[in-house]
Amino acid sequence: MAKIQRVEGEIELKCEADEFFEVWARKPYLASKMCPNKHPKIELHEGNWDSVGSILTWNYVLDDGERSFVRTKIEEVDETNKCVTYNVVDGHVLKTFYNSFKPKVQAIQKGARCIVKWNFEFEKKNESAPEPTKYLDFLLSSAKDIDHHLSQA
Repeated sequence: MAKIQRVEGEIELKCEADEFFEVWARKPYLASKMCPNKHPKIELHEGNWDSVGSILTWNYVLDDGERSFVRTKIEEVDETNKCVTYNVVDGHVLKTFYNSFKPKVQAIQKGARCIVKWNFEFEKKNESAPEPTKYLDFLLSSAKDIDHHLSQA
């Protein structure tokens, strides 16, 4: 049996944690407006944008030019800790590299700054499957773009 692994990363931003959490927890469609080159299209397939159990499709373009999508189910929205947990139910990462893939984002207020933490729990299909660091770097870079947009408002 393959084991569940985890990678995580964080970035410090200028925006408020509440503002960043608002985008990921209640208005994820704004990511395509704030970083259209990375998230050209985000679609709601089931439920509401902000409800546990809802299904969203995220089209993305990585820095290396990889274009694909992931379909996620919102597993948990933790208002107290400003966390959103997703479960990837379809897309390139599942078809190619992983049996399971669960991203989680958290926004933490730290003085006048915000710390955004992304972590992935995943199970590789096989030993040759890569660590998902390029997806982690992509989401941290997206966080920086969203921060730039929120800080300008």
